[in-house]
Amino acid sequence: MTISEGGGASSRAPSADLTPDTLKEGVIGLPGVLMQSVTSIAPAIAGLLTLQFIVSNAGVTAPLAYLGAFVIALLLGYSLAQFSKHLSSTGSYFTFVSRSLGPRSGFLVAWVYLLFYPVVIAQAGAFFGSILQSTLKAEYGWNFQWWWWMVFILVLVAVTAWVGVELSVKLIVVLGIVEIVICTVLAIWGFARPGAGGINFHWLLPSHAPSTHGLFLGVVFAIFAITGWDAAAPLAEESKDPKRIVPRAVMGSIIILGVFLVLVSWGQITGWGSDHTTSLSTSGVLPAFALAKHYWGSLWVIVLIAMINSVIAVSIACTNAAVRFFYGMARAGALPKTLTKIHPKFKTPSNAIVLQTVINICLGLLLPIAIGAANVYNVTGTWFTFALAFVYIMANVGLFVFYRREHPDEFNWFKHLAIPVIGSIALLVVCYYSVVPLPAWPVSLAPFIVVGWLIIGAIAMVFVYGGDRSKNLALAGVAMGEAAEEASSERVFAHGELPPPGQER
Repeated sequence: MTISEGGGASSRAPSADLTPDTLKEGVIGLPGVLMQSVTSIAPAIAGLLTLQFIVSNAGVTAPLAYLGAFVIALLLGYSLAQFSKHLSSTGSYFTFVSRSLGPRSGFLVAWVYLLFYPVVIAQAGAFFGSILQSTLKAEYGWNFQWWWWMVFILVLVAVTAWVGVELSVKLIVVLGIVEIVICTVLAIWGFARPGAGGINFHWLLPSHAPSTHGLFLGVVFAIFAITGWDAAAPLAEESKDPKRIVPRAVMGSIIILGVFLVLVSWGQITGWGSDHTTSLSTSGVLPAFALAKHYWGSLWVIVLIAMINSVIAVSIACTNAAVRFFYGMARAGALPKTLTKIHPKFKTPSNAIVLQTVINICLGLLLPIAIGAANVYNVTGTWFTFALAFVYIMANVGLFVFYRREHPDEFNWFKHLAIPVIGSIALLVVCYYSVVPLPAWPVSLAPFIVVGWLIIGAIAMVFVYGGDRSKNLALAGVAMGEAAEEASSERVFAHGELPPPGQER
């Protein structure tokens, strides 16, 4: 294997001493990788389920909160796309930050990133299970238990992840298209039959928000709603021409879902009545369900189907991302090597799938017991934003270093400095105003959970990854999925982490 002329490397796996087998190569095209990111954002969940919480904070300016999150996501996604032009890896941000800022920074980023994709399945399963329980009881008198849905999701995602990425991607493409169409039709119906206040553009003016703090908190949760566009990166090694496909999938998913979320939130608020957003935020029935009943009568269940599709699709997509992230970290020595095991027939990371399933079972039960199933979504959604803010900002810093050091001929002050800086500042401002003052309990737990997790990660890095283990950790500096050639190793050792082989400090 050789380093390519473009500065990246072959998308094949490292030498056999790191892993005895590899994932399937070149089996996913642009539509599949694009829908991996789109369904990880979960259109129906982001556009229907999150709206009530965002309106409770931002009022009629909820679409503006989505628009702000859309712009920030474009800036952040651009940084990921720039990395993906040269590095193709299941490790995603772990690889990017390790390669640019050094393996210890990469480990901390990876550690915090674990607060996201591995948790999404438990979050979506538990919270939607509680909605399904109350909805089916109220509408049909069925004594449905939320954990039944959780068990169904656990089995489904485990099986699809185990059998192979092709099946997973085919499912999410179909499910994603269905949910997008249903949600868009509901929004259009809202514009066609508006409530009190009619169709207006009041949402564009921040002065119409209940408070500046509320608007910023709305943006924080809207950032969570649009998060998931980076899920394309972990599928790089299994995609066709990843250095072209992954950047397009990342930016394409942000543009598609950014426009979608602004339109769908605006349409629902218009249909409900922009003069009555208080009743929307306090409604005991999910506003999307109420609007669908008002417009379509008994056919309102179409929206429920869209939600079911969304939860299934996001669970499958996030499982795809999480297990490959575990696999990539293990391959670089930052997690136990047993997680690099590949199923001989299906070519899937079998032990990583088992680990993810255990996490799903534990969190899917413990979080609802600790804070209540209804609170799981809001709390985890807010901590996702704070955790990812750390990941994205570290990557933005790394992008500047990466292009200045490894690709000076391509370095551009606007692309590789101005855009990352603007995106990082926007994240910091939003996060600051969302915690000053602190939101109500239990959402107020979110920033403390992230800080506590980061401290634990720093301690783990110091005490666990010392001595011989630090040599394995240094492998994270080589883009995982690429040949561990001497030229790449020299880049890692240049950070001062470890001397090149055969040399002493």
